[in-house]
Amino acid sequence: MGKGRTTFKFSTTLSNAKGNFISTVIYLPKEIVNMLPKGRIRTKGTMNGAVFALAPQYKKDGSRFFTVSSSLRKAAKINAGDKVEVIFRLVDKDEIEMPEELEAVLSQDDKAKSTWNELTSGRQRDVIFYVTSVKNTDSRISRALQSIEKVKAGLLSPRKSISK
Repeated sequence: MGKGRTTFKFSTTLSNAKGNFISTVIYLPKEIVNMLPKGRIRTKGTMNGAVFALAPQYKKDGSRFFTVSSSLRKAAKINAGDKVEVIFRLVDKDEIEMPEELEAVLSQDDKAKSTWNELTSGRQRDVIFYVTSVKNTDSRISRALQSIEKVKAGLLSPRKSISK
């Protein structure tokens, strides 16, 4: 099954979760879980029309779920117990959408760019989320500069493993 070719659609209820950092989740139907590839995957889609980009999490029993953050709940206008229409597709797990503020900072600093490329895609996504989690352009630029200084100083691990 090719990435992005199949669209999955289902209706469910937003559930409360038992966990330290997770408050609400959406469980994927077993039929869909059985169609998904094994291993780590990333998705893009909508919940009640609100756009998301998430990686389904696993439980020991084989089930999968999306963690639904408070900002996604707000955007989708849902609370625990509410019905949710979910539509998603698989995307390349290493594909990263670079915000223009971060792209501008990296284009001006060769050392930062090469060090950035050594970070895992997950760590890059962490930095991107930090930069884009504010709306103010000046704050985004400030966060991009601050993050890249940390990247160059080697303060943001893990790095990609280098095969010898």
